[in-house]
Amino acid sequence: MSRTSTGVRLDGRHDLRLLPVAIAMWAGELAASAVCNRANLASGASPGATVWTASMMPVLLVVFPASLALLAAMIYARRSLACIIRTAWRGTVPTGAGIVLLVMVLTASGAGILVSSAHQRTQQRDPAMRIAQQASASRLSTLDMHIDTPMTASSRRGADCQADVTIIGVHEAARVTPSHASARLFANGDTCISLDHGMRIRTQASVSPAAFGSRPLWVDDLTHTGITRAPQPARSLANRMRHRFAAVTARLSDQGRILVPGLTCGLLGQDYIGPGSLEQPDATYAARVEQEFRTSGIMHLMAVSGGHFILIAQLAQWLGAAIRLPRPVAAIGVIAAYQGLAILVYPSDSVLRAQIMGTFSAIGMLFGRPPQTASALAWTTIMVLALAPGKSASYGYALSSAAVLGITLCTPPLQRRLDRRLPHTASQAVATTLSAQIFTLPIQILMEPQIPLLSVLANIMVAPFVSWATITGLIALILAPFVPALAFAAAWLASCGTAIMAWTAHVCAAPDWTALAWPSGIPGALLALAVQAVIALLPGIIRLGAHAIGDRAIRYGRPRAGREQSGQDTCTFMNPGHARRPHPPIAGNSRAGCTPAGRPWRACGKIGAWLAETRGMIDDQWHRHNR
Repeated sequence: MSRTSTGVRLDGRHDLRLLPVAIAMWAGELAASAVCNRANLASGASPGATVWTASMMPVLLVVFPASLALLAAMIYARRSLACIIRTAWRGTVPTGAGIVLLVMVLTASGAGILVSSAHQRTQQRDPAMRIAQQASASRLSTLDMHIDTPMTASSRRGADCQADVTIIGVHEAARVTPSHASARLFANGDTCISLDHGMRIRTQASVSPAAFGSRPLWVDDLTHTGITRAPQPARSLANRMRHRFAAVTARLSDQGRILVPGLTCGLLGQDYIGPGSLEQPDATYAARVEQEFRTSGIMHLMAVSGGHFILIAQLAQWLGAAIRLPRPVAAIGVIAAYQGLAILVYPSDSVLRAQIMGTFSAIGMLFGRPPQTASALAWTTIMVLALAPGKSASYGYALSSAAVLGITLCTPPLQRRLDRRLPHTASQAVATTLSAQIFTLPIQILMEPQIPLLSVLANIMVAPFVSWATITGLIALILAPFVPALAFAAAWLASCGTAIMAWTAHVCAAPDWTALAWPSGIPGALLALAVQAVIALLPGIIRLGAHAIGDRAIRYGRPRAGREQSGQDTCTFMNPGHARRPHPPIAGNSRAGCTPAGRPWRACGKIGAWLAETRGMIDDQWHRHNR
């Protein structure tokens, strides 16, 4: 627990004070990036990948002020938003804290604009970017590069493989000019086998602006490629484990070869490129399975995210408790487990977010503090956006952060309400899925304009098997270089779980109506936000409408039970237990149960009595559920 300036004790797990700052910084970076990209387009320069920035900018400009107002109300209100509205009129809300929050938000927004502008300016002046924008960009240039990801199947025709790289040097006129440009490398033939994650290479290649993708440059037509530095020992071991794991999973069925690597390390089997003549799964079947996972709404299982890190942390903590390790030693073990998992899996933005957030939680454990998810997410976002401004335009990082925020804020209240109607396991799965989709739906629509209608059902069906398949897959990945037989047994157990996932995806994606077509782009995202707002406010609107109808019935109708025998003009009605109880007086009318003129019930007769009893039933159910 911590105290605010108002003296209110806050649960650290729901400490949202830094969240407006992180949102403001993100919005500032997107605004600066959009302005820079528009200037590049006006000047004829290549903007790189600007689709997400240009499309997300108006959405954030609409959502940003409303989010700040809502979060400020949540921070300062003691019980509810209604409380803050009531007390604001009386002048009891402290203005000092609000001014501090406003200053912090404006400062973060300005910092985001400055950081993103500096990043854009530096990127435009990079020598690799200058070569790509020259008229003779097709000429070969000598480049020094660092390979940032494993080699995967190419997404572009005319190439066999691809990898994300960082250009660290450009050879010009007998000298090497330092560079920091991000690029995507495309290669063919034996070059795909000889290159691996973590290597530094020198090659002659052509550099051109990217036509699509998250990297602004493309590097292809490689010739005279040489390795200048091998991967570091830890990275070399991780590469060896990944290759041996691919050889082990190649002995599984087609769905196992595709899904077990995807669930374990975030790289689908058909995308693997590495040494050895491994039999690839059928391309048509692989494309169908991938599309079924997308349509059914469980494609997120094939990406490494916070779930993997939570499982690893739980195993590390269980092991530390079993051997009675002190808490600081156990916390250091959790941090080491996080770093090891991040090295083993495919590097992505969601992995980066989960790794940093997990490290924050482990540091808190080191000092005896409980995890604070919302605060850790805000600090992670601020740190990542400050050090890597390009992440503000990343779909993967936005989806991961939005899902974590939705699960943190919405899962507990949703689960409490669903626990009254569903078993605990089912209510937890439904609440988690709905909470994540509420916050990620607008971003998903910007990526693909459709809504998976059976995603909740599909997630509930696969939930019991995800942890089991993930753990057995990680065991197979670790044992693959050392004990291939045991690794295959663990991989086969993981394939049993992925087989159920594949069957679930096939069943949930089979009907034609399982994916609801939705408007694309900004209109579709705004429409999704509007629909979600209406659905969220609908129970309150219904309750207010029922109260209004009941008030009208009490004013102008006649209850079936008549007046109280005591002679008082108090309206009574029948509740579900058939027991009489007086209705509370109506504001502005001291004689409840009478018309505004003071006349008894005569106008509406049985209709008024029915409406009054309906209101009483609604009130009884509402108060019973909110005790």
